[in-house]
Amino acid sequence: MISQKDLSGYFGVLISSRAWREMSKNQPHYRLVQLAEANKEVYFNVYFFPVKNIDLIEESITGYYYDFIEKTWKTGSFPYPDVLYRRGGPSRKFREHYHTFLDQCHKRDTIMLNPVPLGNWEIYDYFGKVKRLKPYLMETILYRRPDHLFNMLKKHQNVYMKGVTGRKGEQVVRVEIVRDNLYKCKYYNHSKQRIRTKRFKTMDDMIPFINKFYKGKNFMVQEGIDLLELDGRRLDLRAELQRNKKGEIDITGISARMSKKNSPVTIHSDAYKLEKLFDLLKFSKEKKVALKQEIEDFLYMVYEDTERKYGVFAEIGIDFALTKDLEIKFIECNSQSAKVSLQKAFGEHAIHHVMINILSYSKYLVNKKEEEKKEQSSEIMATDLKKWEDFKRWSKEKWEKLKEKG
Repeated sequence: MISQKDLSGYFGVLISSRAWREMSKNQPHYRLVQLAEANKEVYFNVYFFPVKNIDLIEESITGYYYDFIEKTWKTGSFPYPDVLYRRGGPSRKFREHYHTFLDQCHKRDTIMLNPVPLGNWEIYDYFGKVKRLKPYLMETILYRRPDHLFNMLKKHQNVYMKGVTGRKGEQVVRVEIVRDNLYKCKYYNHSKQRIRTKRFKTMDDMIPFINKFYKGKNFMVQEGIDLLELDGRRLDLRAELQRNKKGEIDITGISARMSKKNSPVTIHSDAYKLEKLFDLLKFSKEKKVALKQEIEDFLYMVYEDTERKYGVFAEIGIDFALTKDLEIKFIECNSQSAKVSLQKAFGEHAIHHVMINILSYSKYLVNKKEEEKKEQSSEIMATDLKKWEDFKRWSKEKWEKLKEKG
């Protein structure tokens, strides 16, 4: 049985205040429980904390940890982490506190597992400059004025509007031109959990609705694609990738998500393994093998090119789609994936595998960092030793010359 004495290195998990309250009631989120369970194989000092529990003066943190002996959650005081894993962020009240903490972590050379959030527009704009990724992109512009939307609709007949930083389909509206030149807007109402449709006779009639929907926030307009469908339901895919204990990129699972009937998004959808989707679509064995390889090559490219700009990530969730012509199209990527589709399609063991990868990769980074410090120390010692030997040689020569003169 593992005791706290067997653990080494501090792995801090930043969580939301809501997640902290749930832990306080002994009702931790299942993903946090999975992370603690996975740690039985990696032996980190894992603790969970919200921003408000950070003492910036003492540079210490009050957090929850799982006691393996007593099999219960306990609170304790911890030093700043060697590795920071962000699963939640600060409220507006603690935003300055949070950024000061991050500055302190950077000065301490803390390992940041996922260096930045991946905004929809920023990542799409960057990928548009990466030659090998251009074939996988849809035409996308940042909305500035109504004629931007009008020109995109004129060109593509249907488009998607998306918030530049939105997630879970919360800021997504599908717009299309239908018969008699009517404009139809379709979106998913999360509070009422239903699909809403609005029709407008003119663009001028539609713009006030769009302004109200986005409440002054920036959004992008993206070419609508002819998505693959099954039984009249749109499909897209989510791949979960991490780096493993060797530092290699590992594709844990690719899930196909099927939308609700007529829904513009695949949130709250059914999810299947990629292989099952291929079976449902009655693909030949040869087509399955070739398409899966093409998809995996695409995923590796997205992961590598994301890291090329932003730095190394422990995990990335990648959303993409297949057109009816089986072309791969990139949608977005996420550095804090909820892994809902992965669990639906692959089960709990896949979540466990993800957590093992994240912790093992972190241990790999910590060990690598220690080795680099040892090498630097050895180099410094070797340099100092050489300087000492040079000084002794110089002193000896000087002494010999003085003796000759004497």
